[in-house]
Amino acid sequence: MSLFGGWRGEDEEEDLWQLARVLKTRGWLVGGRDDAVIEAVYRHRSVLREVLAAVGCVLVVEPDLVRVYNPAPPLSARLPAGDSPRGVWFWLTVSALESLPVKVRLGQVAAAARAAAAEIELPVTQSRAELAALAAGLRRLCACGVLEELEGRVEALLDGEDDPPVLLRVHHTRLLHVLPRDVPVDEWGQWGIDPAGDPAGWLARLARPADAGIRVCAMLVDQAVVHACDLGEDELQWLSDKVATDGAAVARSFGLALEHRLEGAAFVMPQETYDEQVMGPFRFPGRSRSSAGTVRHAALLLIDVLSAEGERGGTGAPGPGWRGAPKSWVVGRLGEMAGRHAWWSKDLRSDLPRLAEDVRQVLEPGADLLRVVGGYEDWWWLSPAGARWTVLPEEQPVPGMPGVWVKEAGR
Repeated sequence: MSLFGGWRGEDEEEDLWQLARVLKTRGWLVGGRDDAVIEAVYRHRSVLREVLAAVGCVLVVEPDLVRVYNPAPPLSARLPAGDSPRGVWFWLTVSALESLPVKVRLGQVAAAARAAAAEIELPVTQSRAELAALAAGLRRLCACGVLEELEGRVEALLDGEDDPPVLLRVHHTRLLHVLPRDVPVDEWGQWGIDPAGDPAGWLARLARPADAGIRVCAMLVDQAVVHACDLGEDELQWLSDKVATDGAAVARSFGLALEHRLEGAAFVMPQETYDEQVMGPFRFPGRSRSSAGTVRHAALLLIDVLSAEGERGGTGAPGPGWRGAPKSWVVGRLGEMAGRHAWWSKDLRSDLPRLAEDVRQVLEPGADLLRVVGGYEDWWWLSPAGARWTVLPEEQPVPGMPGVWVKEAGR
């Protein structure tokens, strides 16, 4: 029995799976663009609220807007290193839009965002990288329906003109839905911690579901795989006692299947219902040369090598089943691979440490299949879930996979 209760017909239940997955991965539906989906969500809003609540989400349904608020990430979440210029310019633009008219030129929006940057003493260089970050933030606001392109495209900003011929509409009421919910504030109504100055502290103070099961299920729909070594004591207890029943019911409510092993769990999409358009922004590299460039092909080959030759356990190992090796060993193995694959990028074949770092970016932040532990020498630890992927011989066709590790997003 799924969370839908079993009283609906099979076709209607499958429609609800699709709606739940769309809402979880997109999060914003706006009138004029998503009218058909908004109408379907409105008809099934009570059931969809229950399904999304099981993974810690809040569903808001308005006449021309559907918004899904995701729960705060777990305290164990690894923050990306360094500054995020895209994030900075996104929030600067959001702060500037409130005072702009409904119809506004792209140059006015850019000038207002730069004025907001000057107020916080952020250097404005108008470099290509800065323009790209500003344009990316504008594109995200267009995707959310906060901005609407009436004439032209926001990417025109990259041409370097001060006032490109682009006209935008600002939906001011939707700005209220950009901010996260339940952020702790001080006596003056301001955020208690500046997210720019202390992002880890700001995230730590966000409200999270009190129920361990909801927290784990939220991770299961957001991550490729939930590793037991990342969970707290109450979450581990729930994983042990209830994931096979309660977790499986939540998975079925999204049309997914539960896979549960000692080292963790994952929600998997059955091959017959796989839809790459609604399962999040991260797509794991293809399994043949034709669908993977140098870095992704090297990442897949490294999975094979680490799975076969890596060491189990040891100082700094994330948990049972993980296989690891020193970074120097990884670089050496990549060098051996580069010698066998002449079609790889010449620049990367001649700069193996750089290739290793590029491979790390594929396996660590995106797929969450790799953990790097620092020390006298960095150790690379591969998740047991990594064995799900392998490289196929060039002449062998790629068969249908029994399932795909789910990755959200957003998300």
